[in-house]
Amino acid sequence: MAATPGDMTGPEGAEAPQGRTRWGVVTAILGLPALALFTFLLMMAVWVLVSDGS
Repeated sequence: MAATPGDMTGPEGAEAPQGRTRWGVVTAILGLPALALFTFLLMMAVWVLVSDGS
């Protein structure tokens, strides 16, 4: 039986599937919260610098 392009048990099964790669998924999982945290910290820094301290 020949392996079809979507078959993960064939000789080419070790390759990443078409579309999103494993690194794309890792980047999405880790990158979006990191971007949100960076944005929050940047906004807090701007707020502290702009506030008049009273």
